[in-house]
Amino acid sequence: MTTTAQSSILPFNTEKINNKYLVTNMMGCWDALSEKEFRQLHSLRVMEGGALFNRLLGRGLIVNEDNIRSVMEGYRNLNANLFSDTGLHIAVVTKRCNLRCNYCHAKGGSSSEDMSTQTASRVLQYLFDVQNKSVTLEFQGGEPLLNWPAIEFLTEHAHKFNTLGKKLNIVLVTNLLLMDDEKMRFLAEHNVDVCTSLDGPADIHDKNKIDAGGGGTHAQVVEKIMRFSKKFGRKVHMLPTITKHSLAHPERIVDEYLRLGQTEIALRPVNKIGYACQSWEDVGYSAEEFNVFYTKAMAHIMKVNTEGTHISERMARTILTKVLHKRDPGYVDMMNPCGAGRAVMVYAPDGGCYPTDEARMIEDDIFRLGNIMKEGYDDMLNKENLFFLLSSGCSDLWNYRSVFSPWRGVDPVVNYAVEKNVIIKGGSRLQQILTHQFRTVFSYLLSGHKYGEIFQRWTLGGAPDEKEN
Repeated sequence: MTTTAQSSILPFNTEKINNKYLVTNMMGCWDALSEKEFRQLHSLRVMEGGALFNRLLGRGLIVNEDNIRSVMEGYRNLNANLFSDTGLHIAVVTKRCNLRCNYCHAKGGSSSEDMSTQTASRVLQYLFDVQNKSVTLEFQGGEPLLNWPAIEFLTEHAHKFNTLGKKLNIVLVTNLLLMDDEKMRFLAEHNVDVCTSLDGPADIHDKNKIDAGGGGTHAQVVEKIMRFSKKFGRKVHMLPTITKHSLAHPERIVDEYLRLGQTEIALRPVNKIGYACQSWEDVGYSAEEFNVFYTKAMAHIMKVNTEGTHISERMARTILTKVLHKRDPGYVDMMNPCGAGRAVMVYAPDGGCYPTDEARMIEDDIFRLGNIMKEGYDDMLNKENLFFLLSSGCSDLWNYRSVFSPWRGVDPVVNYAVEKNVIIKGGSRLQQILTHQFRTVFSYLLSGHKYGEIFQRWTLGGAPDEKEN
């Protein structure tokens, strides 16, 4: 290449997509090149001052003293999670549950373990001990509404003790079946976001989400969603889990979310954790099967968007936020190194502290950091097993040749649960799925201007903020 002491090409990776060569570097800079342009770049024959040189300079693939600061600032923005401490705090207020979902990761059931007021007080201390100016308190279970007093206590006191004026978000993840007007009014008055699980139309949802008597729950969930919206003006965010039964119905699942007024859908693959281990033959599938489903679902989503209806797919929007804007969306599963402990902490009813929600669902205590009733926030950050987890959660150690490496992340906890190994392998089920999602997004991004405009709306125009679930 023609370079001078003042300009250099940064190391890059490439992959051919839609007859174009996607070229990326570790700073998150990228461009799509024609074959002729790529041959020039690959053979280091980019003439300084030429059209291609100037374009690659503008894109950050070539750096000099004029653009190096902006390239570095873009990298910092893309990886903002590296420069702040824990923002997401998940309080598991109970392990009890009123459902018996066949894929439940948390194994919700008849356990009588509830979070006490004393433990909840320590959760609040952790929440406000962190230096992060923006914190989220999320209620999980089991079914959190089974311990409503803990939710009331944590919500009221979180607002009361926020004397430093942190940006405070409170989220309740619930199956909604125990929701009544009194609870809805309290949540609305205290600006608590509500998220529920809806797996699609009734025949799909009721195959997975069943009560203790074996009955379906779709009608009850939808009634609660509509009541919360009409009577209290609050939108319920919804998430489907894609099981084997879902695979044949991508369009119907998307259409159900549109029918219920949703502007985003998160197409989450089921993982072999919790009850799903015993029911895997009924609910599980391969990466290839999920990827076929995702391709069809995205095709339908893009079709309805081109026809004027707004609905985004959460993982695609997360990817696009990084790719198009070099902005960190704060999505734990897409951080590198992994966000376990750094970006999220989970507090069990007994005070047990874990680095991710899945970590507390695994049978052994390999990832348990300690007990918040006995140790402080700084003590948890210095645990040896957290250091080990973070070192295994650096995707650059094994994935440095991937064209998607600047934006992707790994979750060694889920990998341990599914693959029995914290060391991520490129051929694992989760990584195959993630790679396909990246390729799908870029396939549309490089296909035409109309898709680029849709993607810009997804990342800039009113899609709901990311919540960890």
